[in-house]
Amino acid sequence: MQEPFGLEDHADRKPVSSIDPVCRMTVNEKEASGKTAYEGQTYYFCSADCQRAFEENPGKFAGLQR
Repeated sequence: MQEPFGLEDHADRKPVSSIDPVCRMTVNEKEASGKTAYEGQTYYFCSADCQRAFEENPGKFAGLQR
């Protein structure tokens, strides 16, 4: 399943960076401050503050796309 916030690396078709759903910053998944699974989707965060905000109210941020 392709993650809606992931930017694909066409060499191996796996996301290498994602958009933090709280602040909309691009986050390298390998260097992310944290990640959370919600409704079968993995979300990556630039900071513990963004992760905490998401986890307190995931419905507010989940599924948002540009």
